[in-house]
Amino acid sequence: MFSLKDKEVNVGRQRELDLVKGFLMIMIVFIHSFQSIAGAAAAESNVHKILFALFMPTGACLYLFTMGFGSVFTRHSEPKDMVRNGVRLLVYQGLCNLCYAAAIIICFHIRILFTGEVAGSRELYEANLYSVLTFVNIFFISGMCYLVLAIYRKLEVKLSGYIISAVIVGILSPFTKLLISDNQALNWILDMTFGGKGETSFCFFPYLSYVFLGYVFGKVIRRVPENEKGEFYKKSGTVCGVIAVIWFVGCIISHPSVEKFFDYMLVQYRTPGLLKVAGSFCAIIFVFAVAFGIMPLVEKWKFGYNKLCYFSKQISKMYAIHIGVFWAIAGFSAFYPYNVKECLLWSVAVLVATDLLVQGYMKVTVLFFHK
Repeated sequence: MFSLKDKEVNVGRQRELDLVKGFLMIMIVFIHSFQSIAGAAAAESNVHKILFALFMPTGACLYLFTMGFGSVFTRHSEPKDMVRNGVRLLVYQGLCNLCYAAAIIICFHIRILFTGEVAGSRELYEANLYSVLTFVNIFFISGMCYLVLAIYRKLEVKLSGYIISAVIVGILSPFTKLLISDNQALNWILDMTFGGKGETSFCFFPYLSYVFLGYVFGKVIRRVPENEKGEFYKKSGTVCGVIAVIWFVGCIISHPSVEKFFDYMLVQYRTPGLLKVAGSFCAIIFVFAVAFGIMPLVEKWKFGYNKLCYFSKQISKMYAIHIGVFWAIAGFSAFYPYNVKECLLWSVAVLVATDLLVQGYMKVTVLFFHK
């Protein structure tokens, strides 16, 4: 049996979170290989579509869920701290875009300097350069969500308010995405807020549901004693796992082909409705329960466990850098259309390269800024 205590008794680091976030980072790298360097055949392949569709019940929403979850446990949880974090992430978004553009420009021109210009590569170069300069990804969403959390914290919104807000956002998202404008600048703002036009990579409003639910779940976990978490996850994971399977099977039945299932998940990925929010929430809790259950086994594999924990702790840096590595590869390759096998192999190489770059960055910062 487990019981929710009146006081918060479980305030330490939640180790299952590290396993979940670490594995999430690995999957993100594989997905992004097909979204950055893949040719048309690979991007349209069943391998990509199945991988994407299977990953989307968690995926980006899990990242935002863990952000809300983690905000409960951080020592810097005052409204001013959240505002500071939000603004910093928005700045990171702009800096990342400039770095991605620099990676493309430098690597592409080095390539043509030695081999000459490849036919058709100039058009791809310009298209991809525009794409990364207007790129809106997880940093933008996280930054905006931190600002919203700061407002909620300042207003001292009760836990029920977060739950109600999550439901309201899930209900409104399919309708708010219909907000578009003939004005290009305004339409871009509406797109990265609500996702109507579909040009920006992410939009933040629909993902507020996951942040709110993550915050609520974090508050619940803090009231579950550490020695009772196993029983808590056994029960919550079983219930949520059954619901997640029913929802997922229902999605497959109602979209009975790889193409239709992929298209449906792609739409739900950008602007999830209430049903997708509920399904993903249950899938996320199930994943947390599985991570907690297998933790004793994973811990025996020291290298794997330590690496997952490292990826988790450095997930923002891993996320930012791996995209730049992919764009560097694209530039050096003159935007060569890689096939499925090549995308999978490059994913492994990029994961290793990103890991090494992050480790190097950490050593340099420690050397120069923490003497």
